[in-house]
Amino acid sequence: MRFSSEEINKRIKYVVSLSKEIPWYAKKYKELKINPDEIKNPDDLLKAYEKGMYTSKVDLPNLATNYKIFRQLFITSGTTGKPAIIEFTPDDIKRDQRQCFMGYSVFLSENDRILNCFPSPPVISGEASVLGLTSLPVRVFHVPAQTLRDADTFLEYRNILDFNVVFGLTTSIYRLPIKLAEKGVTSHSLGIEKILTSGEPSSVERRKKISEEFGSAEVFDWYASTENLVIGFEERSFSNEYKVTIPETLLFIVKDCAGVEEGEKGDVLITNLYNIGEKPGVILLNYRIGDSAKLVKKEEGIVTYISEITRESAYLAGAKLNPVEVEKVIENLNTKEECLTGEYLLVNYHDPKTRKAVLEIRIEVLPKISNEKRENIAQKLLEEIYSANIEVSTAVKDMADAEISVKTVESGELYQGFEHLLKPGKPKRLITIS
Repeated sequence: MRFSSEEINKRIKYVVSLSKEIPWYAKKYKELKINPDEIKNPDDLLKAYEKGMYTSKVDLPNLATNYKIFRQLFITSGTTGKPAIIEFTPDDIKRDQRQCFMGYSVFLSENDRILNCFPSPPVISGEASVLGLTSLPVRVFHVPAQTLRDADTFLEYRNILDFNVVFGLTTSIYRLPIKLAEKGVTSHSLGIEKILTSGEPSSVERRKKISEEFGSAEVFDWYASTENLVIGFEERSFSNEYKVTIPETLLFIVKDCAGVEEGEKGDVLITNLYNIGEKPGVILLNYRIGDSAKLVKKEEGIVTYISEITRESAYLAGAKLNPVEVEKVIENLNTKEECLTGEYLLVNYHDPKTRKAVLEIRIEVLPKISNEKRENIAQKLLEEIYSANIEVSTAVKDMADAEISVKTVESGELYQGFEHLLKPGKPKRLITIS
């Protein structure tokens, strides 16, 4: 066993005690008739969830602590309208460093030279990954995320640092060999030995392709978020099994308001844990991040390994677009001029030639809508999406690492070509093709 149950219990009691100081939690405990002082271990926390004690993205503005200390602000991605703000204190950074140390220790060695291409603020991945390296004897050069999309700049930095490790968004690293080939450079000749991918989901097959093109480099994937930082990491390349960062993170896999057994899939539920006395910026108890995963292993009732992580958002080179965002735009268009049935489908995939992340948005129009009007509808929908989700707009317009197309279809055509993926029950709004 690689953690102490007593330590987990102490941390749970501590963060629950902090939550009592936040009005949102105090009100929730009262509404659900839950005594927070009785939440002393993981089982108690899960029972509280079963009674309705959980948090989600919409609650984030109400979950900040009120300590009069330094805070750095970051934004989440993929939210409807403006991104949610997450506040981090120096103690949150300490937690990040502890989480990162677990994952980095698996594959980094003394004197490794790292090119970190994770994005800089206002998003957190770049800064969190660099700060997480501070306890290791390595050299790191943090450069803009766009570096992986510009072969000349990438090669210029290669001459400066002679790095052997690269960190970056999965899609950007996946597309880099094409950019290098255009300059007459083969990626496997560069001496890249290790690669860290994160920021968006990717298949094992895609990561193996990255490895192959970089001369059998080891590729390690991490499961992380702005709100929770490093949730889990691969201990072995291409394992698709993620070790949970215990005791910094407590994770449940739940289904129908209860925990599942090993081998079963369910929704991901996360609680951020801290050392006694630390002062975090936000308290997250039973946080429903919106992802699902398979429970691989439990130890003493605590989830230690997960796999087959599924995000319910379309991913566009690190940016996220939730189906609900598209639905909101559709409803907005219909209030101005009724022309859509409200039915829609998102198809997310990578173009095999350009390797760009692609999103096809299909929207169903009412009968007898002219072609001219269809084109106008599609253009307006796209403009509103860009306006509401700055990260998606940046990925498509500025970085040119992703594409979005909008297709207007008639009744019966929405799922054309994907009928075999449909199942009884609620309509499928997002189809992701690996």
